Amino acid sequence: MLKPIVIAALVVLSNVASSQPPAPNIVLFFVDDFGQHDLTCYGSALYETPQMDELAAQGMRFTHAYAAYPRCVPSRQGLLSGKYPSRIENESIRSGNHEHHLPLSEVTFGEALQEHGYRTCYIGKWHLGKDGGGPGDQGFETVIHSGSAGATHSYFYPFPTEKGLTVVNPVDGKPGDYLTDRLTDKAVEYIQENHDAPFLLVMAHYAVHTPLEAPEDTTQKYRKKLRQSGLAVGGKRDDPDLVIDRQGTVKTVQNNPTYAAMVERTDDSLGRIVNAIRTAGIENNTAIILTSDHGGLSTRGVDNHRALATSNMPLRQGKGSIFEGGTRVPLIVKWPGKVRPGTTSEVQVNGTDHYPTLLDIAGATPRPEQHVDGRSYLRALQGESYQREPMFWYKWQARPDSTGDTRALSIIDGRYKLIQWIDEDLVELFDLDEDVGEQVNLADKQPQRVQSMLAALLQTEQQIGNLRSKGKKELERRLQKTKRDR
Repeated sequence: MLKPIVIAALVVLSNVASSQPPAPNIVLFFVDDFGQHDLTCYGSALYETPQMDELAAQGMRFTHAYAAYPRCVPSRQGLLSGKYPSRIENESIRSGNHEHHLPLSEVTFGEALQEHGYRTCYIGKWHLGKDGGGPGDQGFETVIHSGSAGATHSYFYPFPTEKGLTVVNPVDGKPGDYLTDRLTDKAVEYIQENHDAPFLLVMAHYAVHTPLEAPEDTTQKYRKKLRQSGLAVGGKRDDPDLVIDRQGTVKTVQNNPTYAAMVERTDDSLGRIVNAIRTAGIENNTAIILTSDHGGLSTRGVDNHRALATSNMPLRQGKGSIFEGGTRVPLIVKWPGKVRPGTTSEVQVNGTDHYPTLLDIAGATPRPEQHVDGRSYLRALQGESYQREPMFWYKWQARPDSTGDTRALSIIDGRYKLIQWIDEDLVELFDLDEDVGEQVNLADKQPQRVQSMLAALLQTEQQIGNLRSKGKKELERRLQKTKRDR
């Protein structure tokens, strides 16, 4: 029989435990191929994003947020694992495990939060594993319309997937239904049914990735808006605003009405999800994070003639490129009572950083052995200004015929960004504070900075170990040349 003092102590502990606020719900609103300047609050004069703008007004907008990689699959590797994508690739090569882009040995933030007591849901594009390697195998108990394809073949019902690949738990619908809307329907249903316990909801839209398709009434709205503004209606293969950059043809004006309509419907999706959270009475205990996997589709190979979606100006180039247009992304966080409304942060954030930040928001134990390259930006959310340690990219893919990009390594250390082009005899150094458009190469004027940043690149590569032989030899050759030139 328990003594009275013990019983009293247990009662006190029970009361303390019950007085603790519940763990916050987390919504990660992840948009595909969405450039930083595709939002009104980031400077777009054409696209209408009132819901995203309101999210920024109620939370924090980051000006220096980056994707882990400027393409879909590696960016998602970095997001889900908290590791640089090249590290994931290297671990796969060493283990001989090429079955899935994200090996099952990686502990995703879905698994980490599930172990912390969260319900977990993943809706939409996965693109990281075939059968046996989907979200349901990586920590998400509810999976809706998700598969290994990189895109939907059509946004209109019956929503066939790219190349006929299967989808887990596909959404139903009727003729005329739009995929972005139907995925949102499922997100709203999930919130309605699961708001009584902490949940993680990843809303990973296929939008605004190709194919460029949108309801005609919304598209027509933007055709009219463009004509009224005096801008040519774009979205054609020979738009007059196209220019030739060193690596391809680049779109310089946001004037594609179909893409604008896709952006609006995606913005509507966010608004409906926020409203569902408010209606469920959990708004004050829900953190919402909006970001994307990389920059918008604004560049094509010089011999490619496909229509382009958007412009990332003043950022250079777009999807596929290691230039800022390919890597810099929007990031907005609303967390009532924790993030001061209407604030802006210049703290640099990498796509790998979301993993440890999600754990911090949830009050879960960090997993530094997993998110080895991610750095929590919780301090930034709390209003602190600081300099993140250098960020690294190894872009081993090259698609000069598609998006016009070539292979490169890059490092950003504070205001300076260095790019070592693997397939060209070229190293470039940019001061992003003075030259965000990356037009003025400072490499010849600052050889000592070039040397130190090249050495940091090589050191990081040696730690990760996934740099193909040509890239490593080029990096070593360039570093030796800078030493001789001193």
